Amino acid sequence: MKISKEFKVGMLVVLGILLLYSGVNFLKGNSIFENDREFYALFDNSNGIAVSNEVQLSGLKIGAVKSIEHHPDNPLKILVTFSIVDDAIAIPAESKIGMISSDLLGTKALELVLNTQAVTNPTYIQSGDTMKSFVEMDIAEQINKELLPLKRKTEQLIGSVEGIIISINSFWDTSAAYTIDESLYEFREGISKFGNLANSLTVMINSEMAVIDRVLVNVDSISGNLAAKSTSIGKTIDNVETISSTLADTDIKAVVEDTRKTLLELNEVLAMVNRGEGTIGALLHTDSLHNELLETNQSIQNLLDDMEENPNKYVHFSVFGRKTKD
Repeated sequence: MKISKEFKVGMLVVLGILLLYSGVNFLKGNSIFENDREFYALFDNSNGIAVSNEVQLSGLKIGAVKSIEHHPDNPLKILVTFSIVDDAIAIPAESKIGMISSDLLGTKALELVLNTQAVTNPTYIQSGDTMKSFVEMDIAEQINKELLPLKRKTEQLIGSVEGIIISINSFWDTSAAYTIDESLYEFREGISKFGNLANSLTVMINSEMAVIDRVLVNVDSISGNLAAKSTSIGKTIDNVETISSTLADTDIKAVVEDTRKTLLELNEVLAMVNRGEGTIGALLHTDSLHNELLETNQSIQNLLDDMEENPNKYVHFSVFGRKTKD
């Protein structure tokens, strides 16, 4: 059977179309012979992600981005459609899809972050569901975040250095140079005066050497006397130690206790006296003894007055030995 040229050309065209379709899908990351699961995610900005960029799990490719478009109900949101090839990957509920930088050049990719929390009745995200999303800070943003405070501090430092340089330049003029020269002159004058003072001290010390020698002789004499009296000093120290030992051996506690008891008894006696108890208390707190003493004193005074006025009543004296009758 002879195949016509037209048939051959048609077959080549069909094969070319199939190869072109397969190549385009391969470049897009789409699976040709497998039924991929599709998911959706919403972002505020595409951040440079493109169709056919990888979907990764722990750094390994598990799918690809299929389309990027504005959300039909909210144009401010970017709707990203992505597929996951491996059906064996179960995606628990509350898992997230994040936009990350996959290399140092800033190539964007999607990173699947599975929810690892243990639940009693787990549920899973199905094909066609919209997953929660997040955006990871890329390397450039991280560098800017770290370098921005350093940049500000550097600018402040440069400003401070410029201010110092301006202050030095404004200070370093003719008047400042004159002030520095004057300060150096005063410094030299001060050194000269200090040298004169040192010379005066040297002269004074030389003139007082005889006095210093006598003082040293007296000190040596005192040291000799102390050395000669060392035996007596030692005995005195021994006596002090003996007295200290005696005091240490004495039952100070018993003496203090006896003294305390004596003071308590004395306080009790004084309390009894204050209450009017006993002879001394009665003497101090009652007027009967005082009144009796006053009466006795008055009786004695009356007796003396009567003896002075009538001595014959108490003294009988006669030359002839007869009594005189009243």
